[in-house]
Amino acid sequence: MKCERTTLETSDIKADHRQKPLSNERLYIIESVRKWGGDNTDAILDPKCKIFKSPTIEGLIGYRLASNSAVVIGDPVCAAKDKGPLATEFHTYCEKNKHQVIYISASEEFAFWANQQICPLSIEWGEKLYLDPHNNPYNNKGSKGSLVRRKVKQAIREGTEILEYLPDDPKLEAAIEEVGVKWLASRDKPQVHISNVHLFNDRLGKRWIYAKRSEKIVGVVILNQLQAQEGWLMNHLMLTPEASNGTPELLVFSALEILEKEGCHFVTFGATPVPELRKIFGMGWISASLTRFIYRVANKVFHLDGLKMFWGKFQPESKRSYLLFSRKKITPRTLGALMNALNVRFFKQ
Repeated sequence: MKCERTTLETSDIKADHRQKPLSNERLYIIESVRKWGGDNTDAILDPKCKIFKSPTIEGLIGYRLASNSAVVIGDPVCAAKDKGPLATEFHTYCEKNKHQVIYISASEEFAFWANQQICPLSIEWGEKLYLDPHNNPYNNKGSKGSLVRRKVKQAIREGTEILEYLPDDPKLEAAIEEVGVKWLASRDKPQVHISNVHLFNDRLGKRWIYAKRSEKIVGVVILNQLQAQEGWLMNHLMLTPEASNGTPELLVFSALEILEKEGCHFVTFGATPVPELRKIFGMGWISASLTRFIYRVANKVFHLDGLKMFWGKFQPESKRSYLLFSRKKITPRTLGALMNALNVRFFKQ
């Protein structure tokens, strides 16, 4: 396995791979997300996101506007002490425009504050998964550790090699992008995803670890820098049909190995849904029961527990993740806004 340190570039990528300088506004957004963002950084940088900024508070809030609701992706992106004030300004802005505010994947700390101040309804729906690369799951004991080792060894035996992409190589970028194209084409079941695939957009603070087999690129995983945690978000783990069994485990193991050698102690895999909704605050018993039933149906239709099952073999630690609502009643319009923000689709497009 060959793994080299990537060079961070302050540039965007066009379809023809010619680089275009960033505007000052876009650079500020990217730098803010890298500085204060968490497991939702990639979703906030998605072109679908709108950005709210305060004239007096450094930072931003990334949100998507749908069905007259402002759906915020994660916590406010700012210093911890400024999350409350920035969120309060944002809610004042939304109230003037008659928008409901919904937070997707809010942290437990922010959810506790928001539930007392601006969001009377909160639902514990997921877990934020993370681990220390120095405790590489390849070395874990028990059945899960054994499974990871078997998968990794199998991919290596079948000739899979792991490398890190060092810009700038347009042909190699095109081959890596083709992995994303093939991966998306293979996903023909109902889908839910918080961020779309933009592999080479917003390069500042981004790294690409890819798998190669028989001279073909067969897999890729992306690392996004999280300066506040002195760590990385690992997401967009994608494979082609030509990838050998065990390639995803080898990609994750190799990326963690690289970060361990660099002295990194924090990697998050993002938030994953739990099988059943947990605590619900601010909702009556009947409404809460109906909400739990709807979630169980969605879990079966969209296989929401699939991510937890995959990442679970690496035995990560977890923190609670919440949905927050500025209004107590969840209406069909509220559900429509959530479905839009989560890129819900029932059929292959």
